[in-house]
Amino acid sequence: MTIHRPRLWRIAPHDESCVRRLSAALEVPFLVAQVLVARGYTARDQARAFLMGTLMDLHEPSLLPGVEEAADLILAAVQARRRITIYGDYDVDGVTATSLLWQCLRLAGASVDYYIPDRLEEGYGLNCDALRRLHREDPNRLVVSVDCGIASTEEADFCRELGLDLIVTDHHEFGADLPRARALVHPRLPGGAYPFADLCGVAVAFKLAWAICQRLGDGRRASPQMREFLRGAVGLVALGTVADVMPLKDENRIFVRYGLASLAQRSGLGVKALMQAAGLEPKGPLQAEDIAFALAPRLNAAGRLGQARLAVELLTTDNPDRALRLAAYLEQLNRDRQTLERRLFKEAKELVNAHPEWKERGALVLAKRGWHAGVIGIVASRVAEHFEKPTILISLPPAEGLGQGSGRTYGEV
Repeated sequence: MTIHRPRLWRIAPHDESCVRRLSAALEVPFLVAQVLVARGYTARDQARAFLMGTLMDLHEPSLLPGVEEAADLILAAVQARRRITIYGDYDVDGVTATSLLWQCLRLAGASVDYYIPDRLEEGYGLNCDALRRLHREDPNRLVVSVDCGIASTEEADFCRELGLDLIVTDHHEFGADLPRARALVHPRLPGGAYPFADLCGVAVAFKLAWAICQRLGDGRRASPQMREFLRGAVGLVALGTVADVMPLKDENRIFVRYGLASLAQRSGLGVKALMQAAGLEPKGPLQAEDIAFALAPRLNAAGRLGQARLAVELLTTDNPDRALRLAAYLEQLNRDRQTLERRLFKEAKELVNAHPEWKERGALVLAKRGWHAGVIGIVASRVAEHFEKPTILISLPPAEGLGQGSGRTYGEV
């Protein structure tokens, strides 16, 4: 039996005189000011921006490294009537980024489609087999990655060998070598000076869409139609930001604040159907926890079980009947995911309990044939929490071959 220790709360030290000044300056309760000071927001303007930032406070897209080159290349492809393929990822950040950029390019008059790799068969990111197929189908197409690709140096070189144009937009960590794509859009590129480094993939896609919309307007301001699109698109950014557990500060806080309102007021048919399936209508104003515990798990279930394209289709459909059917199917996939998760968690606990000496180790590494690779990350998190130590779970193939693993840390490890 595992004995769970009580949580230890560490109260950040704070200057009470600073708290009182901030409380008076912002006209907020003392406790709110205390939390702000504890988080490092001691100056009035800094704290006001944190609490009350608006869409007008979002940084100009032109500041994002690579975004101007990417926007120009994309619009040139639109004008030349080249097919544009958005290459996304299978998690919520990836499917929302794919959906957002697809909607933008459709409004821009592009011939656009999307490709989402199968989580179980292809894994994360760009892969050469998929790129080869895309090139074979249309050698003249332009591929734009969202939420992936910044570490895909070999795949980018493969595109160059094929003559397949590639634009990479991403937010993940990268190595010493960057992919040799036609353009790279990333908030932390060397030599860049973007004011906020912690954007997720769909936020990067939003910035690119914004830059495209500016060019379709007067160069600085988007047309009324595209402004309306961007106002609605912040809902997708909120979905990806919360689902990817990004820090809720600076632009992310603005995206989520306004995105929650957008989801409630401007949702497309797919999001409305998903909210209905999740029991969020007619509940009232959405909260971030509604994304984290209701909407995101249902969208993620499609990717975890190898059907992420359906999540993109749900977020982009303009057919109300199709939206309801897709939302119902994702609801069933989520239930299937929960069943798999419960079974794997039970089996993992049984493995550890059958070997009491493992509980004395600094970490757990568990492997078994038949474990579903799409849910081992969630289960690893639950096992780490249950046994209070870092955990790696590995799904072994039915016969010989490499397994797929996922790990989660615990505490301050």
